Amino acid sequence: MIKKILILSIGDIKNIQREPLLLFSLLGIFLLTTVVRYGLPVLEDILHHHTSFSLEPHFRIIVSLTLLMTPFMIGMLYGFIILDERDEGVLLYYTVTPIRKSGYLIARILAPIAVTFFASFGVILLQGLIEWEFITFILIALLLALQSPIITMMLASLASNKVEGLALIKVMNLMLIIPLIDYFIDHPMTNLTMIFPVYWPVKLFYENNGWFLLGGLIISLIWLILLNRLFRKRLE
Repeated sequence: MIKKILILSIGDIKNIQREPLLLFSLLGIFLLTTVVRYGLPVLEDILHHHTSFSLEPHFRIIVSLTLLMTPFMIGMLYGFIILDERDEGVLLYYTVTPIRKSGYLIARILAPIAVTFFASFGVILLQGLIEWEFITFILIALLLALQSPIITMMLASLASNKVEGLALIKVMNLMLIIPLIDYFIDHPMTNLTMIFPVYWPVKLFYENNGWFLLGGLIISLIWLILLNRLFRKRLE
C-alpha cells in the first residue's frame, strides 16, 4: 500500500506544480496562520483603545477555525487532483493497473490524512497565540486529519468537473460556520451541529473533553463510509 501511495504521490506533485490553485491551497494554510498570528494582536490593541470589546477571550476559537482550514485546504487540493485525473482519463487507467480501484481509494483517503496530520502541527507551532500540549494535540490533529478525506470525497463525488468543483467549494465553506453556531448560540437546537464532522475537532480543541474525541471519530467515520460508497458508485 505504501508503494501505491508513493506512485500516486509522484503524479500529485506534478499536478500541484502545474496548477497554481493547488499550490496556493497548500501554502495558503500557513499564510493564513501568519496573518492570524500577527494580525490578531494588532486588532486586539485597536479594539482595546477604541471600544470595550476584547478579542483575546476568543483567540482560542479563532485559532481552532484556522486549524480547521487545514483539512479544508488539503481536502480541496486532493479533491481537485481527483477531478483532474477524471477529466484526463487517468483515473480509469489506475483502476486497471496493479493499483486497482480499491488501492486507489485507500491511497486517496490515507494521503490527505497524513498530510493534514503533519500540517496541523505546523499550524499550531506557527500560531503563537495560545498555549497547547503536545500529547493532547496529537488527538486533535488526528481528528482534524479525518476531515480532509471527507472534503476530498465530497468534492470528487458531487462535482463532475473542476468548474462544478469550484462552485461546490463555495458551498462547502459554509461548513466553517457550524462551530461558530455552537460557540456563540446557547440553544438546544445547536446540538444539531453535532451531525457535522467539522464540529468535533473545534469543540475538542477549546474544551478538551475525551467524549468529543470519541464523538468526532464516530461521526467522521460514518461520513467517510457513506462518501466512500458514493465515490465508488461515481467511479462505476
